[in-house]
Amino acid sequence: MLLNQPPATATLNLGMEGVIEVNPLRLKTLYANGLELPYVEFGSAEPALKLVHGGEDYWYVRTLPLKGYGAVLPRYIRELEAEGKKPVLARFFDRIYIYATGVTPIGAKK
Repeated sequence: MLLNQPPATATLNLGMEGVIEVNPLRLKTLYANGLELPYVEFGSAEPALKLVHGGEDYWYVRTLPLKGYGAVLPRYIRELEAEGKKPVLARFFDRIYIYATGVTPIGAKK
């Protein structure tokens, strides 16, 4: 536990740049057009390329503005799920970030 953070906050894994380990106590549910999605709020933390939750890697897919995300989010989520990927959402500043399992990381060779 970092000294200036309460125990229920997400923890930044300092040994791996660009990775945030999600504390399960912080995970909530976001409801959007009939979907129930795992969601975590990070506030003013810098976004990461990868989230780790429940022993699985969730790689960054895309970001959406906080205002109006509900109009397009379900389509993106359904596409990911149709491909067998599990999504998780994170809020950094005023944007919603979509992460998913089974995604080729940005910058990796395809």
